[in-house]
Amino acid sequence: MSNPAELEELKALCPGAQEIPEARQVYIFLPNLKLPAGCKPPQADALLCAHSREGYPTRLFLSQPVVGKGSNWNTHRIADKTWHTWSWNYVSAEQRLIQILLGHLEAFR
Repeated sequence: MSNPAELEELKALCPGAQEIPEARQVYIFLPNLKLPAGCKPPQADALLCAHSREGYPTRLFLSQPVVGKGSNWNTHRIADKTWHTWSWNYVSAEQRLIQILLGHLEAFR
């Protein structure tokens, strides 16, 4: 379970933010997350993984890849949906959820 105050911080940025349990882990679903200026698409559904996965301390998955941004895009099946993620490492899980999210979005600036 996420810290309720941290989830509320995410809801200020993405009002529909909610926890999604999957395989003994909790992900944060962020519907219609606005991506940094210049991204194509300008928004996408996102899934924030604030725990270690595949050698990364945290991950951000998107409903579609961002054109011309990020590298080594891969797909993963989580919560019965296909998600896209890129190679972006060293975003520590020892931060607030909002900081983890912003750390991953830095890849697109």
